[in-house]
Order: sequence, then C-alpha cells, then structure tokens
Amino acid sequence: MINIDYKNPQSITPWIISTYDRIKIIDEAIHKGKKIALYVYDHADTSTFRYRCYNVYQATLESARWQAVYFYVSELTIVKKILYKIDVLIFTRNKWIIEFDPLFIKARNYGLKIIFDVDDLVFDLDKLPLLTNTLSIDLNSNQHYDFWFSYIGRIYFTAKRADGFFTTNPFLGEVLSKKFNKPYQIIINSLNKEQLLVSHQICDLKKKAKKNDEFVIGYFSGTPSHINDFLLIYKELLNLLDEYKSIKLKIVGFMQLPDDAKSYLHNGRIQIVPLVDFLELQRLIAEVDVNIVPLVDNEFTNCKSELKYFEAAVVNTITVSSPIYTYTNAIEHNVNGFLCEQGQWFNTIKSLYLGSVDVQQITEKAYTHAISNYSGEKFLTMIENCFDYFAKKQDDQT
Repeated sequence: MINIDYKNPQSITPWIISTYDRIKIIDEAIHKGKKIALYVYDHADTSTFRYRCYNVYQATLESARWQAVYFYVSELTIVKKILYKIDVLIFTRNKWIIEFDPLFIKARNYGLKIIFDVDDLVFDLDKLPLLTNTLSIDLNSNQHYDFWFSYIGRIYFTAKRADGFFTTNPFLGEVLSKKFNKPYQIIINSLNKEQLLVSHQICDLKKKAKKNDEFVIGYFSGTPSHINDFLLIYKELLNLLDEYKSIKLKIVGFMQLPDDAKSYLHNGRIQIVPLVDFLELQRLIAEVDVNIVPLVDNEFTNCKSELKYFEAAVVNTITVSSPIYTYTNAIEHNVNGFLCEQGQWFNTIKSLYLGSVDVQQITEKAYTHAISNYSGEKFLTMIENCFDYFAKKQDDQT
C-alpha cells in the first residue's frame, strides 16, 4: 500500500460546455472542412456519457476529418434546427420518448444515418432474467418489474429505429447484430486527457512514495449491483486476510457484505469507501497493491468493457480479472496482468503479496498497452473509421 498525497487541480466536470459554445464548435469544425457526428444523450454523467460522448468529442478535437459534439435530450429543439449541418446522428443508450420520432423523420429527410450507441446488454427483454439475476435485482417487487421492463423496452424501442450501431466490443456487437440484423462498428471505451494528466502526475508521485507494510487489495465495485461478482471470490479473499494479517481489502463504491465478512469490516481488515469522482478514483486505484475485477461469466458480463483494466494500468496498478471476453482480449496472463478462474484468486494474489511476481515489469507492459490502445492516435483512427463507415453508406445512397 502506498499513500499518495495528491490534490487534483482540474475540473471534475470538464464536459460542462454551454449550448452556444457547442454550436460554435460545430460551425468552426465545418469551416475547417470537418464532418459532424452529433451525439444525443439524456444528461451529463460520469459513466456512459463520459466514455461514449465526452471522450469521443475530446478525441476528435485532434481530427482533420471529423468532429463529434454532444447534446442532451432537453436540447432536442436545438438539435432539430441544426440537423442540416451534421453528417451522422447518434443516440447513446437513450430510452425512447415520443419527441424522438419527428427527429428521426427529419434526420432521414436530410439523408442522415441514425446510429444507436450502447455499452451494455440492456436492449433485449428476452435477456431481462439474465440481467436481473446477474445484477442481483429483487424481482419480488412490482416496482422493480416496472422499472426494468420499462428501461429495457424503451431502449429497445429507440435502438430498433437505428440504421446501425456503435458499441464497445465485438461480443456485444454480435449480440446487437443477431437481435436487429443491422451493422455495427466498434468504438472502445477510452481514457480522456484529464485522466491521463492526473494519472501521469500520480505515477510520478507513486515512484517517489514509500510503501508501508500493508498489502491492499482494491475492489472498485462502483454500484451495489456487483454483489454476485464479489460472492464469486470473497471466500478466497477472506482466506487471504486470515492467513496474512497485513493484507486488507478496500472496496470503493457500494457493497452489501455477506454476514461472514462483516466482522472483517468491524475490525478494519475490510474498508468501504464511498464513490468518488473519476479523477480522485485514479489516485485510489494507484494506492492499492492489486486491482481485482471478479465477474460472473455469462452473456451479460461478456458484453462489458475492460475499463477497469486500463484505468488501473495507467497508474501502474496490476489487475487480476475473471477471464471474460474483453479482459481476455486485453490481458495477456502473467504479461500485463492476470486472469483467474474461481479457485485461482487466492494463489494469484498470494504470489503478488509474497513478491514472487515481477510487478514492475507487468505494470510497465500494462501501462504501455493502455496508453497506446485506449487513447491517442490509434483511438482517434478507430473513431474516424467508424464515422466514415456509416457516412460512406449514406454517400453511396445519394
């Protein structure tokens, strides 16, 4: 465990840009000869909006061909007025509302392709039992039935009107293709410049910081919906805490611990930290000795992004993950991280604790991999190619 004294000097909401300025960004981009991809999202948040809209907008500021800009559902009247300026219209995980339909009609009158961008398996009511079981949602409540049927049904209703899809990985892309019989393109989740700057500064401090005697396992669960993931490995974690008194578990986010783990919370061996902003999170990830990503292996979790790997990699923290689709594709076992089936977590984390692993070599490889794949030129080229794919289909029809 390392304590890093770092205070973030940057805004934790850099995406708050006025409507006027976002329209100005469009006009300036057009003046430079760039095409416009307009994203519609419900409202600014630090999860899907940040990854799928803001990060793409920020990346395309460096593009010579495309500029992505985002607007909110509350700004649909403005979006309608500027449709003639844009080249691709993208709805990101939007629940359907009646106001979308005239916008779809007007967009198609301009010859625009409508794309639906989604980062989770949340568009198919046939998958609702899988989703609710994976997320441990209590279906003894009519309120939960009403919420989840409405949530998934309304997302489906928007998605089925699209001409194609953007999504985070080929596994989820194939699920979309099978459901809707329409093409998809991959825009992975990514790191933004604010994260990279903070992470770079934290890494410099981390190299100079003195490690204390504690070995801290970090579980950055976020929402309480990860209880089934935690249950997959928690016995192995408790065994580690029992065998090695200097090992602790830090959970960042919400978690309802099983009864036999609560005593570890009371004696300080398990610590639960409330949610923090996305930049402070980088510091907390940097401080722990290992970042764990347990995930139940099913169709729902295989659609997930590998963001917990690359956000740890850029602060030189090693990741141990379940071998679901995206993590298996991102992590080469014992090269830039570790992949563990149930029953393998104890020995893998034990080897890290005992120093049997060259952590520095692995974290350096993970850092290099994350920087080159989830930011910069490679990420921008991916975006441009995806926008080109649908814009060219539009051009072919005109």
